[in-house]
Amino acid sequence: MIAHIVDYLMQLAGGLGYFGIIFIVGLEYACFPIPSEVVLPFVGMGIATGTYEMVYGFTASIIGAVFGTLLAYAIGYIGGVPLLEWSKRRFPKTKKSIIALDKWFKQYGNLAVLFSRVFPLTRTYVSFLAGSQKLDLLSFMSYSALGILAWNTALISLGYFLGNNLELIDSIMKKYSTFALIILGIGIFYLLLRNYQSKKETRRA
Repeated sequence: MIAHIVDYLMQLAGGLGYFGIIFIVGLEYACFPIPSEVVLPFVGMGIATGTYEMVYGFTASIIGAVFGTLLAYAIGYIGGVPLLEWSKRRFPKTKKSIIALDKWFKQYGNLAVLFSRVFPLTRTYVSFLAGSQKLDLLSFMSYSALGILAWNTALISLGYFLGNNLELIDSIMKKYSTFALIILGIGIFYLLLRNYQSKKETRRA
């Protein structure tokens, strides 16, 4: 199954070049059933083989992610809570993810956007939920950008170094999603600590 998806993506992106990356990554982030565990390593493989330039390939993946995220946010914003309820009924597998995301939003606020980017399903559905709850767009995109940057970098790097060994990449992603969250949490704590110390020094001055 994975091999067929990759073959299709290679043909599509091969014909469209960097626009192909933007299109495919955009679809994934807009909640279309295209796994990023396949899409982003594919970009890394293309960079490794010289099909894409590293800077352009990575930038295209970020642009696609931003467009897809904004599209999902807009759909959630327009559809609101009724859209989420319909999604839970129509796609039962999303119910747990949406409920978990709702709890994260209530407990952690904007940080939930960042945390959710390292888990399957919640990574993309967080945009729907943020839109339906009318979360401030600038704030949402700021936290999303950090998560998108971390996730895209990790998966593109895996594709770059591991090549077409997609089964190994899939195994790594399943095994280390929690580890990625811990690293992300440490990074957030470090940034918050630096911000606090900076404000403290400013007050003293």
